[in-house]
Amino acid sequence: MAGLLVWLWFRGVKRGLMSNEAGQGTITMAAAAADARHPCEQGLVGALGVFLDTHIICTMTGFVVIMAQQWSANPAGWEAAGTYPKFLLSIHAMAPGALDTVAMFLVSLCFCLFAYTTMVGMITFSEIAANRISSTPALIHSIRLLGVFVAAFGIFCNIAGYDLSNLWAFSDLGNIIIVYCNIPLLYMGFRYVLGATRQYNPDRGSRFCSDSIGLNTCCWNEQKNR
Repeated sequence: MAGLLVWLWFRGVKRGLMSNEAGQGTITMAAAAADARHPCEQGLVGALGVFLDTHIICTMTGFVVIMAQQWSANPAGWEAAGTYPKFLLSIHAMAPGALDTVAMFLVSLCFCLFAYTTMVGMITFSEIAANRISSTPALIHSIRLLGVFVAAFGIFCNIAGYDLSNLWAFSDLGNIIIVYCNIPLLYMGFRYVLGATRQYNPDRGSRFCSDSIGLNTCCWNEQKNR
């Protein structure tokens, strides 16, 4: 029983991490581009994104699969289907009549948009990280080409019907390593988060100055001066 609980916990953690990137530190690259008056405002937006994505979207997806119970109604089709086709089977069983086609179209459209924006986001994050190493055109173009190659490789492998479960396991391992590297840094910088929160609560509406929490961050000081 203990082994089953550990396995379920591990599966939940890695799927949640894949879903919202909480703890990885990658989403801060997108948050840093926001023109917020205070870092706590953008922090609340980031926390809301984790809540909506994991606790709402992923939970509702799980409820659809559980309520459809296609593993018992259609065991052969369920066993042969992959992860996304299993969800489509569940929608097909739950949506009545003409709503089935509409639901399938909307889910497929959202799936394509999520996949496209995720691909663009990951390539962008890779380019930002590469710029921290070197901003030479050769390195940046290499990172872009590598991102396009990996995306094309995954598409063609899926079309050919190859099993990419080992690559997903490798991706999970990479995400976990990033989290183990990032979480100690979060603890080291937590005092600055507390300082910003204390400064934000009594003084909402004013622009943030990093000097107030013991940092000297150029972008926030420039905004304060404006």
